[in-house]
Amino acid sequence: MFRRFYLCFENSNALRSQLGWTHYRLIMRVENPQAREFYIKEASENHWTTRLLERQIGSFYYERLLSSNDKKVL
Repeated sequence: MFRRFYLCFENSNALRSQLGWTHYRLIMRVENPQAREFYIKEASENHWTTRLLERQIGSFYYERLLSSNDKKVL
């Protein structure tokens, strides 16, 4: 688990003190690095609980947001 954590977050300066270990365990499951950054930023700035973060990841919030933005561009 710690090896995976290191591989996902090699730059320790990118870690947010507002998020706990459980937040990062959930975020490590996200394969897309841009999506991981998005979830870190949103969870930190909006004070998401781990339950809400898990729900957002499970419902593909990042992907849905991207697809809705793509429709606006067209």
